[in-house]
Amino acid sequence: QHIFQRTIPPSNGASPLSRPRSSDPTDIHPNADPTHRSTAPAVQTSIARTDTIETVAQREVKKGIKAVSFISRLMGGTRKKDADEESIGEESSTGELRPEGNDAEVFAQSTDNMSFNARHPQPPAYIKVRSRFKARRDFDRLFLAQELCPSTLPPKLERRETFNKLKRKGSTQATDGNTVWAMEFSRDGKYLATAGADMVVRVWSVLTNLDDRHQLERQESRENEVQGNGTHAEHLSAPVFHSKPLREYHGHTATILDLSWSKNNFLLSSSMDKTVRLWHVSRNDSILTFNHNDHVPSIVFHPKDDRYFLAGSLDSKLRLWSIATKSVAYMVQVPDMITAVGFTPDGKHAMAGCLSGLCTFYETEGLKYQSQIHVRSTRGHNAKGSKITGIRSHYGPNGATKVLITSNDSRVRLYNFRDKSLELKFRGSENNFSQIRATVSDDGKYVVCGSEDRMAYLWSLDHPQNDKHDKRDKIPVEMFEAHNTITTVVCIAPTKTRQHLSKSEDPVYDMCNPPPVMLLSRAERQGSRGSGMPDSPDGEIKIGESKDTIAHAARSVHKSGHIIITADFLGKIKVFRQDCGWSKRRQDDWDKSSIFTKRSGKLSRAESFATRTSQRSLNDKRMSVASTQAPSERIISWRTGV
Repeated sequence: QHIFQRTIPPSNGASPLSRPRSSDPTDIHPNADPTHRSTAPAVQTSIARTDTIETVAQREVKKGIKAVSFISRLMGGTRKKDADEESIGEESSTGELRPEGNDAEVFAQSTDNMSFNARHPQPPAYIKVRSRFKARRDFDRLFLAQELCPSTLPPKLERRETFNKLKRKGSTQATDGNTVWAMEFSRDGKYLATAGADMVVRVWSVLTNLDDRHQLERQESRENEVQGNGTHAEHLSAPVFHSKPLREYHGHTATILDLSWSKNNFLLSSSMDKTVRLWHVSRNDSILTFNHNDHVPSIVFHPKDDRYFLAGSLDSKLRLWSIATKSVAYMVQVPDMITAVGFTPDGKHAMAGCLSGLCTFYETEGLKYQSQIHVRSTRGHNAKGSKITGIRSHYGPNGATKVLITSNDSRVRLYNFRDKSLELKFRGSENNFSQIRATVSDDGKYVVCGSEDRMAYLWSLDHPQNDKHDKRDKIPVEMFEAHNTITTVVCIAPTKTRQHLSKSEDPVYDMCNPPPVMLLSRAERQGSRGSGMPDSPDGEIKIGESKDTIAHAARSVHKSGHIIITADFLGKIKVFRQDCGWSKRRQDDWDKSSIFTKRSGKLSRAESFATRTSQRSLNDKRMSVASTQAPSERIISWRTGV
C-alpha cells in the first residue's frame, strides 16, 4: 500500500490494519501461558470458628489492613492514578452509547417535528471520542456534518436497518485508485484543495454568505427530484462546503502527492509524473508546468514571496524555483532521496527531509548548507532512521520557531529550530508504510494526523508541563475512528474558515453567537431610503443586522467549534464539526423537557419583539381591570388574556 515502490521500508511482519486495541478484552500478558495453568481442584481447609476468641495475629492483621487502607486514601493511590490516566477516554465522556465516526450518519434534522417554542434544535448524534492523558476533552461532541463525494468514487455505501452498520455493494476490497494523499486549506480560509491517486486536483468552496447556503439547498432539492425522492422536505443541516467542487483540475498523468497554497490563492500540485503544476482558483486550466527528472513528493510556496517555491525530488536535488522566470533559481544536491520539504515561517531557511531520516537545513538565499539532524529512535529497529513524510514549521507561544517532522516509524516529533533539540514526541498513530503527514492548527495549539489504524489523532500542544512524568512521552491526545480503512489525511480548519462560515447563518454558530439585531424607527427607516435600502410596509419595524460589530467579530472565531476534515484510502472525505452550541442547550434544557418554567411555573413560550415591548403595559391594564372586577370576572378576564 505504499505509494513509492522504491521507498518501501523493510517489513516487520505486522500489518498496518492489525493493530491491537488496548481496550480489547482478549488481551493477555505476553508471559502468561494458558497451557501451564493448574488443573487441580482448589483445596478447601476446614477452619475452626473463633467467634468469641480472637488471636493476637488476627488483631494485628486487621490493624495492618486498616492502616494500609488509611495510607492509601491519604496518598491518593498513585498507581491507580497512573492506570486511570492510561485508560482515560476508552468510553464516551457522558457514558452514553455513541457511534464510531466511521458509522456516523450525516447530520440532517427534519424541521417538521420542531415545536414553535423550542429555543434550540435537538443536538446532533455525537461520535465517540477517546483520549489519553487528559480528563477533559477539547474535541468532545463531534458530529459528522458533511461528506464530500467526488464523481469518480465507487457506488455509495448503503445503510442497513440495524444500528448504522455499513455494507458496500459488491466487493469490499480496498483499491488505491481514489486515495486522497494531499489536502490543504487556502490562506484566506475560503477553499480546500484535495488530490491523490485519481490525478485530479479539486477545490471545494466554503459557504461564506447566505446566498451560498440557499444555493446549496436548491441544488440538493434538484438532486432529490432527479433521484425520484419527491419534494425536498425542509431539514436542518450544518454543511461547511458546497456539495460540488468549485474547480476540478486535470493535467497530471500520475498520482498527486502534495499541494501548496500561496497567499494570493495560487495553488501548486506535485505528482509522480515528474511535474509540478501551477493553478489559480479563478482559472480552469493550468498556468505553468515545471518538469523534473524524477518523482516530486513534496512542494511548498515561499511564505513571504509567492514568486518562489521549493520542490524536493527523488533525484536527491532540492530546487528553489522562480515562477517569474520559469527557471531554477538555486539548486543543491542532498545526500539522499528527498521525501519532504519545508520553509521556516519567515522564509529565511529551507528544509529537506530524506528517505534515511536525515533532515538538512539551508539558507534560502543560495541554498547554503547550515546544519542537519537525524530523525530516528534511540533504540530498536528504527534506530537507523525512517523515511520523513512531512515537514511543517510554525511559531511557538514565545515566538520561537518550531519544526514538526513526521516519519515512517509512527512518530511525530517537534524540534526547536534554534538549537535543533527535540522537545516533544507524539505517539499513538500508525504510520509505517504510508505517505501520512501531521499538520499544525493555525493557532499552534493542536497537532493532527491520520493513521493506518483508521483513526484521526489530535494532540494538544498547550498542555501543562509541571507533572512528574516525562512530558515528551505523555502528551494529551484525543482520537476517533474516522473511516473504515486507512485515514490518509487529517486537517483542522483555520480560524478564517470558521469566521467565513459564521457569516452564512450557520445553525451551529448562530446558536452560540447570535447575530446582533438593530431596531430602526420609522424616521430612521425613511432616512435610510436614500441609501438604497428596501422599503418595508407601513407600521412595521425594520430589523437590521450588523454582523461587523466588534463584539460579534470577537465571538465569531468559535474556539470551541472546530472543523476537522479527514480523508481515507478509498477517497472518501468527511467533515466533522464540534457542537459549540451545547452549552446553550444545557442552559435551556428545561425548555425541551417541560413547557413550564422552573422559576414561576407559568406557561412559557418564545417571546416576539411585540410581546416583549408590550408586556409591561399589558400587566398594568390587567391590574387596573382586576381592581374593579368580581373574583369570577377576574378569572374570565385572565382566561381571555391567556
